[in-house]
Amino acid sequence: MSYETLLISLAIDLVAITVLAYGIYFRRHQRRDLTLGFLGVNIGLFAVATFIANGNISVGFGIGLFALLSVIRLRSTQITQEEIGYYFIALVLGLVNGVSPEDSWGRTAILNVLLVGVMFVADHPRVLSHIERRVVVLDDVHKHDDALRIDLERKLGHQVTRVHVLDIDYVHGHTKVDVRYRTDRAGAAPKPKKPKPLIEPEPADPEPYFPLVGDWVAPPPPDAT
Repeated sequence: MSYETLLISLAIDLVAITVLAYGIYFRRHQRRDLTLGFLGVNIGLFAVATFIANGNISVGFGIGLFALLSVIRLRSTQITQEEIGYYFIALVLGLVNGVSPEDSWGRTAILNVLLVGVMFVADHPRVLSHIERRVVVLDDVHKHDDALRIDLERKLGHQVTRVHVLDIDYVHGHTKVDVRYRTDRAGAAPKPKKPKPLIEPEPADPEPYFPLVGDWVAPPPPDAT
């Protein structure tokens, strides 16, 4: 691979990973650490793939080395499934651009546009925006699935489409569930609150009157008998 081919491949790779990491992922998810991780993994795989394409190192050594680094990176922090998708696309971009031959720039560019475009559309806020997922801990243990679903709909305020019980603690009375629900549909109506009974306050006893010395006191009425 000539230096001109290397620079062209590097330029295509940098444009693609910049659009993916900064133009799409960071603007939608606001995680700077993973944005830098995507960029570093992409450039690292590009370098390894370039050496493999030039025959400087064996294919098995290069793939094994980068697989080890990828496992360490994936296990170093907790990431979601959508972030794993971005991570995989960043790897594929580095690999495609690193081993791209000199006479196939058009095919390489089309693959880059396809990979970045798929992530742009698949992770667009308007695609499946009404589907949400939550891990909820309830302070109750339900015997029936219908009662559990109704309780979740009352707490979340939306229609629950799927419930998966992760853990039940009978000692403390807690239930941990994985919930999928639709934000465009209302859930079960909340329980009506019972009106509190109106209790009239008892009339207070009149304060006793103690006449002072010198005050005139009316004599008691004479006995009728």
